[in-house]
Amino acid sequence: MTSVQNLIKRLFPHKIITHRLSDLHNQLLQQNIDKNDIFLSIEKENKSRQFCCLSIEELLRLFECCPTTERTLYESISINKPVRTYIDFEYLIDKNLNIQNHYIGPMCCLKVLYYFLNAPDDTINTVESYIENILKQFLVLEASTTEKISYHFINANPSILFESISSLGIFIKAIIRFLLLAIVQHKCAMFNMDIPIEQFNNASNLTNQLVPFIHTLRNHCRQCNTSIPYVSIADIAYLLVQNRGNEWTLAIDTNVHSNNQQFRLFNCVKYGKNNPLVPSTTFPFHYQLEYSSHNLLKKSLITYMEDDHIPKVYLNGDKFDINLSSISNRIATFSYNLININLINQHIKPLTFSKPSTNASKSHTPQNLIHLNKINHLNSSVKDIQLFLNFVENIVTSEPSYQGYVHTCVRGIYNKDLLFFNIAGNYRYCPKKKGHHKRNTVAIMINTKNYTYSIRCKDIECNNAILSWKKIN
Repeated sequence: MTSVQNLIKRLFPHKIITHRLSDLHNQLLQQNIDKNDIFLSIEKENKSRQFCCLSIEELLRLFECCPTTERTLYESISINKPVRTYIDFEYLIDKNLNIQNHYIGPMCCLKVLYYFLNAPDDTINTVESYIENILKQFLVLEASTTEKISYHFINANPSILFESISSLGIFIKAIIRFLLLAIVQHKCAMFNMDIPIEQFNNASNLTNQLVPFIHTLRNHCRQCNTSIPYVSIADIAYLLVQNRGNEWTLAIDTNVHSNNQQFRLFNCVKYGKNNPLVPSTTFPFHYQLEYSSHNLLKKSLITYMEDDHIPKVYLNGDKFDINLSSISNRIATFSYNLININLINQHIKPLTFSKPSTNASKSHTPQNLIHLNKINHLNSSVKDIQLFLNFVENIVTSEPSYQGYVHTCVRGIYNKDLLFFNIAGNYRYCPKKKGHHKRNTVAIMINTKNYTYSIRCKDIECNNAILSWKKIN
């Protein structure tokens, strides 16, 4: 029995320690377990594990009494508990000697996570303030050595949680697909390639297709911007790394989001190692100087939630939704609706990467075809487009007999706060006529600053000098 097991037995004589996690769950069924109790995995000499369950108070006491070098502890993440967003980011240095700057990849990952987990904030207008906000939210723990870059990114002050570890895993994979497609679909003087559309569904195939271009992407695509603030195509290319077998893969480990995953705890070590997982000095958590080690431990736990009134992302069929039942403030509710869930939903199903078939079956509904058309024509690099896309789509598909779709979207030339969603299909609603024209087209204008919208009829007989604006709610 290891020292930490002996210590648990001595401190908490009635605690159960089992050799299998399922045995622990079965034995605890008869007990009243608090939803915030933490399931622990204890690493042993032969790499096997044992399991126990402690309250947060008991865990803090264990940390006080157990030396860091003997804390071979992991959080066992239950499939039924809400979780914070967390990422395991690592790569071997000697297999990636062409990476001279080990800051770029991790920071790119943090920027991407922050973008997809938060509503936009117009007050953030510099990269410095953007990074400052990121490090107010993300606790970065590091166990890097001279051989390996190793970080844990934990959403310590989350604006949203995930209903389960499986929903988080799918969300992360959808983000990865989005990033790889951003590289593939961008065109510049140094990069212009066509990948067969059937390759779009497989991250591994996409990665292999990009391998010959990684050096070019990193060195020549620094000015190729993406829809994510302060993230370039070159930055994303630093997420592609070589593993021990010289195969190209991602620095983001997607295996850590599988069921019953075990994630190393803050200030703990792997058995036989002496590199505890500690707060990064390269990416310092904004509050880490103010927090005690006990508070940092609480913030780093994936399933421990002091505030249960945080919206939760969940899978609703084949798309993500946000459960806002805990939010009573209407403005806050609208803000959460602006989180880029719709953008992620486009990358869950392979269907969204397919082009319309030239031999479309008669069984295809107009709505199916509209969905495919909109994907092909929209320029997702236009800032804010994805934030209001779902709102516009709800308008143009609200009447079964007049189904439309978003054909293009452009930003105003003189007023940058305006987005013009040009509508195609059968939606031709005219506010003046209070009905649909037969042949004209319309645009739905969004004022992104005031959160208002107006439907502008393009019929030459309609006077569009004065528009009627309505509040988005």
